[in-house]
Amino acid sequence: MVALAVSPAGCTQVVPGAGAPREPVVAVTPPTSRGGLVADPVADECLLDASEFGALVGRAVRPPRTSTVTRADGTTASSCVALAGSGPVGMINVYGVRDGTPAERVRAAGRRLLDGVGEAAAVVDTATGPALQLATRTYLVTILVTDRKPSDAAWRTAATAALTRLPA
Repeated sequence: MVALAVSPAGCTQVVPGAGAPREPVVAVTPPTSRGGLVADPVADECLLDASEFGALVGRAVRPPRTSTVTRADGTTASSCVALAGSGPVGMINVYGVRDGTPAERVRAAGRRLLDGVGEAAAVVDTATGPALQLATRTYLVTILVTDRKPSDAAWRTAATAALTRLPA
């Protein structure tokens, strides 16, 4: 289990619809292991605004914000979190990869590939909820949803929006 605490800096690059930090969020588990991944290669992981995140999760959400994830081993990393009601409904993380390419990681066995976005994309079931893993030439992006299973069309729409906000 990973706890999220609000980062005092908030999003370092404002995305329309993305907002400043609010109350702390707790009990969100990241969708991927850290093996071979480089956390936080971009300053702002808020790649979806409130409207886009809301469309993905099927309900209104507060503006996503960057928070600090504290792992069980005490290390920290940032994450973009979307809240609705009293808790988190989604999370975005951006990673670099140490070995191979982001697309090779996404295409790993046991994943349901999703065509039509990025270098590669796949939907992965996790204990917390489904996650889209999206590869560009440089980054591996995970978009986790905690309270529903989006359609493939909804995943593609969110992926397309996220890709427009990633640095080259």
